[in-house]
Order: sequence, then structure tokens, then C-alpha cells
Amino acid sequence: MDKDILNEVIEAEKNIQRCLEAEQARLALWLDQVRRDAEESVRAEERNNGDSGRLALEEAKRDAAARARQVVAEAEQQARSLARLDDSTLAGIVMKRIPRILME
Repeated sequence: MDKDILNEVIEAEKNIQRCLEAEQARLALWLDQVRRDAEESVRAEERNNGDSGRLALEEAKRDAAARARQVVAEAEQQARSLARLDDSTLAGIVMKRIPRILME
């Protein structure tokens, strides 16, 4: 029985790690898309407005970078929180969430 719980906890930890990795990959893709969209928007603005386009690009880059830093910081904080959990606490959390994890 204990071995089954341990195996479930290990599997849940693997699922959490895969979720974190998937989230990081999704964030990287999202950030890249935001950057491309911002750059394209700025290029169009530059064609229309000259100097104001450069300012808009800088602002868009700052906004995208700030949002990306925020999302990454939140993901890192969640990962640190999970890493600090002792086995018994993690087992309790995992046992409550296994049905939802398995449904995904």
C-alpha cells in the first residue's frame, strides 16, 4: 500500500514537472508571439508616424518584457512552493488532485 502511494506521489511529481515544463514552453511561445506582434505593430506605426513608432516599439517591448518577467516569476514561485513541500504534505495534495490530473 505504501509503495502504491509512493508510486502515485512520484508519478504526480513527474506530472507536476511536465506541467511546469509545458507551461514554460507555452510562456516562451507566448512571449515570442507577443514580441513578434509588438514588433510588427511598431513597424506599421513607424511607417505611419516616424519617431512615435520607435517610442511605441520601446514601450511595447518593455510591456512584453514586464509581463513575461511577471509570468515567469509566478511560475518560479509556484515551483519553489512545490519544492518546499515535505513528502506527507505533497502526498496529501497529490491524493486530492489525482482525479483532476488524470482527467487532463
